[in-house]
Amino acid sequence: DTVVFSIAGLGRLFGDTNQIVSEISRRGDEMKITANLAVAANPAAAILAARHLRGITTIARGQEPKILGALPVEALPADPALLATLERWGIATLGDLAALPEIGIVERLGEAGARLRRLALGQETRILAAATASKTYTARQELDHPAALLEPLLFIISAQLHELTQQLQQQGRAAGRVIVTLELDDNHNDNRDEFTCTLDLPIAMRDPKALLKQVQLSLEAHPPQAATIAVRLTIDPAAPRIVQGGLFTPAAPEPEKLQTLLARLRALAGEAHVGSPEILNTHRPDAHRIRACAFETSPAEPAPTTEPPLHLALRYFRPPLAARVTVHAGLPQHIFSDRISGIVVQAAGPWRTSGEWWAETAWDRDEWDVVLQDRAIYRLYVAADRWFLDGSYD
Repeated sequence: DTVVFSIAGLGRLFGDTNQIVSEISRRGDEMKITANLAVAANPAAAILAARHLRGITTIARGQEPKILGALPVEALPADPALLATLERWGIATLGDLAALPEIGIVERLGEAGARLRRLALGQETRILAAATASKTYTARQELDHPAALLEPLLFIISAQLHELTQQLQQQGRAAGRVIVTLELDDNHNDNRDEFTCTLDLPIAMRDPKALLKQVQLSLEAHPPQAATIAVRLTIDPAAPRIVQGGLFTPAAPEPEKLQTLLARLRALAGEAHVGSPEILNTHRPDAHRIRACAFETSPAEPAPTTEPPLHLALRYFRPPLAARVTVHAGLPQHIFSDRISGIVVQAAGPWRTSGEWWAETAWDRDEWDVVLQDRAIYRLYVAADRWFLDGSYD
């Protein structure tokens, strides 16, 4: 629905720009063509004006921002996610977008944002958005002598991270995964062995210092078993994390600092003990697993229309407390343990549960809720003729 052509050289036939526009309009009317007509110094500005300004529009060189400034940003040929970001920023028109600093646009939106700004200014000369070839972010360096210590390796990795993250920033990208490959020295084998350290980042980052710290903690926890003769670092690019903060949202730690803290905790406690707890879909008591930390914002739940019922909260003892229990007429009477002891004044149960007999997580136990003399309420259970205190109620 759009035709673009050059009028350069037509002045010798028809005169100045206004006379050329009049001749084009006359010929179009003769051919029964109903359309908007726009003339500008570059094709991108002419296309925007013809598609969104009715009638005939003539844009003199240098007047593009003034003529196009009132158009809505939705007029730009852009990805919907990019337009949604501009809307969150409060950018409504091409004039608003043109007023933003170019460096800030590139840092936050990359080359795609810079192209939109040039379109808003009427300075874009390319009318075809050619797909760019995928770029690989890899750096490799061989060592003069094999290095067995971690410190010289970190010095090289730091330089590589600074170089690659700078390239990422210029392209408006961030690091989604960091792969450090160490080529190891093996005097008895012509083929070099490799040691690989992979960091899958839940949040795309491009701070070289934060990335270096996470690489250091990972290598300290799992060091290579031989001296290193070459270092190769690869970064898988990802879209940067762009979040619009709210005036009434509690302040949260910076993602880079939070990732570094989590990396320190994983190095101290192990990978399986750091993350976000997730309840498993099973009837097994206290069934849960630790998965990678989730940083997605949860949707706000609607306020309840009625007063919610009161529930007691059970605080699990991990691990459960071993106990000795005296039983009379099938009910527990006294409890003795290292931390909690007393006479049972009231008991409810037993609740018998069992399941997953086919797996290592099989369970078969009887549970009671008991009240002791001090009015504290506990969960008590017996499994394989052994008694345990499972938790306390608030």
